Amino acid sequence: MKLLHKDIEKDNAGQVTLMPEEAEDMWHTYNLLQVGDSLRASTIRKVQTESPTGSVGSSRVRTTLTLSVETIDFDSQACQLRVKGTNLEENQYVKMGAYHTIELAHVEKAAEALAIDTLLISDKLFRHQEIPMRSRYVRLVDSVRDNGGNARIFSSLHVSGEQLTQLSGVAAILRFPIADLSETEDDSSSDED
Repeated sequence: MKLLHKDIEKDNAGQVTLMPEEAEDMWHTYNLLQVGDSLRASTIRKVQTESPTGSVGSSRVRTTLTLSVETIDFDSQACQLRVKGTNLEENQYVKMGAYHTIELAHVEKAAEALAIDTLLISDKLFRHQEIPMRSRYVRLVDSVRDNGGNARIFSSLHVSGEQLTQLSGVAAILRFPIADLSETEDDSSSDED
């Protein structure tokens, strides 16, 4: 984890700007965040628009949100952090007080950018207890294959699969570099009202 900025006052109030560098950094972030904190992150949000003819369409837009943290969930299998809360700063896409969930695991962002040449994934993620989690990784594999990439599934019974599981269970070899992945804007999101 890289500390980009720190401004802490004598009463321990203040702010920090962090940049995760590896999957384990999500665990450290999980231990730093508390309910009531504010989390500011760049996220992708699905927005519905209505044309002058009355037809409704949707698109994904990048926006920066500041959430008042209400729940924090850490998925140890995927080394992924989910933070849910209400928006504190209104913008053109999100009203003040609207609920939002921010998820911080780089591979899905690379898949959205069609940048994955080879996806490396542990079979443990396909046997996860939660069905939505299993479905999520099946969709990720399908997406990579549909876009011309390869998916290599590693057995958790083999040393290579064990090592991959220790590194979040999922990794990718990219077709081209994506600068955004190493910046603080490394999350995707889902809407909750």
